[in-house]
Amino acid sequence: MTVGDFVAKDLPALLDLLYGAAVDRNLWPVFLQALMKPFDGASGVLHFFDIETQAVPFAQAPGNGAEYILSYQEHFSSLTPYAIQSFGKVPRLDERPTTFALSKSDVLDTDLYHEWMKPQGITPDHVACVVHNEGKELVILEIAPSDNRIGRRADRYAKHFELLAPHLKRAVALSKTTRADNAQAALPAQFACGALLISQSRTVKAVNPPAENLLREGVLISIDALGKLRVKDADGQMDFLSALHTVFERHEPIGGPVHCRTTESEKRISIVIAKLPAGDRQTALVLLMTKSSVVDLSAAPFTAAEARLAMALLDGQTLADYSEQVGISINTARKQLAALFAKTGTNRQAALVAWLLQRNS
Repeated sequence: MTVGDFVAKDLPALLDLLYGAAVDRNLWPVFLQALMKPFDGASGVLHFFDIETQAVPFAQAPGNGAEYILSYQEHFSSLTPYAIQSFGKVPRLDERPTTFALSKSDVLDTDLYHEWMKPQGITPDHVACVVHNEGKELVILEIAPSDNRIGRRADRYAKHFELLAPHLKRAVALSKTTRADNAQAALPAQFACGALLISQSRTVKAVNPPAENLLREGVLISIDALGKLRVKDADGQMDFLSALHTVFERHEPIGGPVHCRTTESEKRISIVIAKLPAGDRQTALVLLMTKSSVVDLSAAPFTAAEARLAMALLDGQTLADYSEQVGISINTARKQLAALFAKTGTNRQAALVAWLLQRNS
């Protein structure tokens, strides 16, 4: 297939599928399946990497993608010799063989190659393109033509990639916006405890019924004359502002907990602020927990070490603080965090905390 044939026949259909996948993530495998044709049957995988944890919270592949992805996430991701940070230094939309990050001979010596890449037909010099690099998220499209074709047709494959790359960038950005919008619309309603979405200026954007009741009572929290959420207790308000600063200015995943009570009432709440995914840096989730919301992990499917880490995150500790406190390496803490993500179906610390609170609220 010539480049002209690709532009005339395959590119329009690929773009329809690509922008469809941007709106409905379930269509990504369909797009990747169609992408195999202009790359002579090559397998393609779209990776969404969390740079901080090295986790792969979202990936898509054609065909038997579910098994393919699950095996990578649960086992092989910990064996990868590729440094994700090296891809982070690649200019966006710059397509290149992955041998820039690790030589072919080094790849051939790894368990990842023999146990996962080779059975999937992925060559050590498969092609990668960074289509998104923002904050702590890195999105990479990898395409692996067969070993006997990549050398002879590399220039044509590169041209195909060049034509697709700008559209991939737009589609990934659209996908992130769509996912963030959909998640925000339903997020507070998912919690039995009080839950609100607030902007960086403390303006309330969404609220669930338990939070509405607390606002209506006005004993512990309220909305001031400027429409901003505030804590009635002066000390609690200062801690609340500090927790907001932690999330919005220091970009930590969790702010708090902030403990609030008043002398006029025996009522009390604890406030945890969780950063939303990178798609919306100006909005945070505020969870309002009463005594009945205390988290019990005894029935959770965690090991003792994972449960300790979960409780530390609920207490507002960072991964680095926790690893130092319990005397483990940061890499061990990251592996425990990745296990918590896998067992809870989450992909970020904020989402994990929300899952734990939702389970017990």
